[in-house]
Amino acid sequence: MLCRRFVLVLMLLGMAAAAATPQRKPNLRGEVMILVYHNFGPQDARWTRSFSSFTQDLGRLDAAGYRPITLRQYVSGDFQLPEGTTPVVLTFDDGSKYQMRYTASGELDPESAVGQWVAFARAHPEFPVHGTFFVNAGTDVFGQRAFIQKKLQKLVALGSEIGNHTWDHANLAKLTPPAIEREVGLDQMQIDRWLPGYRMTSLALPFGVAPHDDQLVVQAAWKAERWDYSAVVLVGSGPAASPLIAGLRTAHLPRIQVFTPEFNKWMGYFTRYPSRRFVSDGHRHAPGSLPRLTGAGPGVAAPRHPLDARPGWGPREPQPSRVRAQRRGPRVRPRTAIY
Repeated sequence: MLCRRFVLVLMLLGMAAAAATPQRKPNLRGEVMILVYHNFGPQDARWTRSFSSFTQDLGRLDAAGYRPITLRQYVSGDFQLPEGTTPVVLTFDDGSKYQMRYTASGELDPESAVGQWVAFARAHPEFPVHGTFFVNAGTDVFGQRAFIQKKLQKLVALGSEIGNHTWDHANLAKLTPPAIEREVGLDQMQIDRWLPGYRMTSLALPFGVAPHDDQLVVQAAWKAERWDYSAVVLVGSGPAASPLIAGLRTAHLPRIQVFTPEFNKWMGYFTRYPSRRFVSDGHRHAPGSLPRLTGAGPGVAAPRHPLDARPGWGPREPQPSRVRAQRRGPRVRPRTAIY
């Protein structure tokens, strides 16, 4: 009898918790966070996320109803999430040492970002390891050159995406067109050697700096290598538009850098302004299938918050006014963009 009562109490508590969970209405015109991580380690820093903070990030996103998709899925609309949930894109730049590591015995090291995400996904299968990893093939990728191919193959097997980040992280604005094509082409050629037949569709601009001719990183060629990238991402500095709205600028996609307080700022932004958040209706939709609105109306336009950076500023070229404002811990206001 006591056992039955205990089970009944648990059922009632579960029903109460479910009732208390806010039901989000579908909003296919909402914005999507494309997050970017760089280094990982024991302590948080400007370009480093601690392992404990990363695990907290995953838990926080999961609890708030976010579900991971790759950048390829975002731009192609190739995702179908449960109704009421929101896509989020986790990207990782540079192939840094502790993004993914193997132990001496060849096992995935739990003291790495991928190792922690894999462990988290086992306990939370609704939040699988579907990220986008941008690597510089000309550098010591992931700090363990002997395991590069094994790591890339593992990431693809998990459902993640591999993207181009140029051969050795060059500032493309300072290079000639032939040099830019070489940077992009070399990276693609080497990744193709590690992953034969794998087709890359995404590129992350080093430092967030675009070349003078965007076409060189979107669609061009170098020797036998040809590319036609459907997504090119910057380093900052806010959420991206819905991929379902016509006219998405896929060659200049913004990202949100994950550090304190930037991540907290944008999580709070969508809590305060839920009408700005993309919410799935449970169905798959073609990219650009929604017409772009031309007039302002309730839930369509909102004032742009003052900390939106100019497109293209990079991690080594922050705006001084933006840095000072971040230290004051500003309140983020909705943006003016009409999607």
